[in-house]
Amino acid sequence: MTKHLDTCLHLVLPGALKDRILDQLLMHAHWVGPFTTHRVEGHGDPESIASPAEQVRGRAERVQIEILMESAHVGELLNSLRADIPSPQVTWWQTAISASGSFA
Repeated sequence: MTKHLDTCLHLVLPGALKDRILDQLLMHAHWVGPFTTHRVEGHGDPESIASPAEQVRGRAERVQIEILMESAHVGELLNSLRADIPSPQVTWWQTAISASGSFA
């Protein structure tokens, strides 16, 4: 059965949590479609900036993961991630996908 990839779940997290999150995503291939990871810089919440160097710069090094998936499974995936990795440093948002595909 082909997945109907109608949403993109965005996760932003400290690099130290990246491998644990990726392991969870790979364990839930039945919910998760293709995904990408990016190094990003987080701005806006000075209290979430942990290291002194990041506090001086005013931004935190983070990893953003973008996951294409079926919207019906977002809640299940988030609940699973929260249970395994309960961290207030992981933020997320969801966006609708109007179309996707490949050049093949």
